Amino acid sequence: MTEGGAFCVVDERRAEAALAGARSIDRVRRGEPRTQSLGLDGRSLAVVSMFQDSESLVPAVHGWSEGERLEGTALVSEGGSRLRRDIAGTRPLFLASDGTWAASDWRFFRGEGAQLLLPGSLYDLSTGVLELKKVGHEEFQGSFEDAAKKLARALEDSIRGRVKGYRKVAVAFSGGIDSAILACVASKATEVVACVGAARGSRDFVGAKVAADLLGIELRMFGVDSAMIRDELRGLDLPFSPSPMDRSLWCLYSIVSRGAAESGAQTILLGQLSDELFAGYAKYVAAGEEGAASRMMESDFEACGERGLVRDEAACSRCLQPAFPFAEQGVVRLARSLPMSFKIRDRARKAVLREAARSMGVPEELAGAEKKAAQYSSGIQKLV
Repeated sequence: MTEGGAFCVVDERRAEAALAGARSIDRVRRGEPRTQSLGLDGRSLAVVSMFQDSESLVPAVHGWSEGERLEGTALVSEGGSRLRRDIAGTRPLFLASDGTWAASDWRFFRGEGAQLLLPGSLYDLSTGVLELKKVGHEEFQGSFEDAAKKLARALEDSIRGRVKGYRKVAVAFSGGIDSAILACVASKATEVVACVGAARGSRDFVGAKVAADLLGIELRMFGVDSAMIRDELRGLDLPFSPSPMDRSLWCLYSIVSRGAAESGAQTILLGQLSDELFAGYAKYVAAGEEGAASRMMESDFEACGERGLVRDEAACSRCLQPAFPFAEQGVVRLARSLPMSFKIRDRARKAVLREAARSMGVPEELAGAEKKAAQYSSGIQKLV
């Protein structure tokens, strides 16, 4: 299923009443819902109600829905009643409290209970059986240099796969290593615009121009002020109570994705999960003992699927389809297999990713750039 819009599915045999397009997403999706019956052996199993935003096409199924390359939320074709969420949780999948219907957007559940299924979930609407697939942990066999080369290939494949077929793509850009990798690799395959949302005078506002010039890509700057933040916060709509960080990042990605759409981009690449996979935060170095840092990273990775990616996908998808190349299953599995000594070397974070970046053609000035959280480097945290 590759129709546009959010989707909602109900099992007619188990539910008391068929959905038949009765539900809607208030103030978000416009247009009439379209319904589609899915059958198995001549029996009607489910009714799918799909909403398409009249201003931009937001696919209901993101990425691959078969085999090992699933990314996002998908209605699996096996019988028409199995739904999956990818192992990183790049898109949400919500299940009604009675288990008879599910949706890709929590706004279908206004006033009703809904459970956010964990990343890696596979739910069968017709039987009510829920399975959970977790990321395995295999130890990498090879040197630091071997790991960097393999990581470079995995990231190049992931990025190229997400920009294939697009005339122009955007990158949520700061000039840091993550967005530099995305922009550098994507620009070899299609036209790229680097989109920056930041307060004037902030680190991102100043540094992004230098970085874009080094990469030779188009740059769109969106100077953020208090009035813009107030406007963005009026549209804040999340399935949980937002923290100050949630509010800041919602504003940042909402502003950047809207600007990207206005610039003619057809999708926007984000560097989410790089920090959790490659030890980008200073707290991992401060943890000292390798086991403590690994446990902290594991917890942060899981939290992204439960909160961070839900927030960022929602902020972007109102304007443009987001893509998360670092969340590709092959990249995730490789990253999780690497020892901490490859990620933190001489107290330098993201060591193996920086080495991979150099081999992908990222200039040394960017490959070695110091990490700072987006809400701070953009100056937006101070405005919220």
